[in-house]
Amino acid sequence: MAKSSGFARLKATEAPPQQVAAPPPSSKPAVQANRIGMRTVIFYDLPEAVRELKRLGVDQDRTVQDLMREALDDLLVKYGKHAFGKR
Repeated sequence: MAKSSGFARLKATEAPPQQVAAPPPSSKPAVQANRIGMRTVIFYDLPEAVRELKRLGVDQDRTVQDLMREALDDLLVKYGKHAFGKR
């Protein structure tokens, strides 16, 4: 009779894998509270311009989000549209 290997003995004594309950699929992705009712606007620019925008944010102690809102309001006013101001 052949001698059984250590692997065969380990496999024979292995416990069956436990099933982990998966979280239920949600119909909507989670949204941060400060983004509710907002829409995404994306644009592409040169890396140097993005770096300068980030530097400006650090210099002014403001977020890029806040700077871009100001820029959008300024653009709207420039073309005779209503600025949204503080959101």
